[in-house]
Amino acid sequence: MGGLRMPKRVSTKQLLIACQMSFEGKSNREIASKLGFSEATVSNWRKLEIWKEFEAELIDAYKQQALSLETETPS
Repeated sequence: MGGLRMPKRVSTKQLLIACQMSFEGKSNREIASKLGFSEATVSNWRKLEIWKEFEAELIDAYKQQALSLETETPS
């Protein structure tokens, strides 16, 4: 049950930024440093349901972008 609740000290926006940074290949250390949290905290965020939802949305957006690039015809 602990993995389903939002942490109290972090905003949804911060979690989204952290997830985006992770998606771009940033490490927990880089994310933690940028947002002012510990690496352990960032590691725990990755277990949250909301993180998984953000990650799925980022993957979907990436796929849509990749598909639209494939279907464009060169001028």
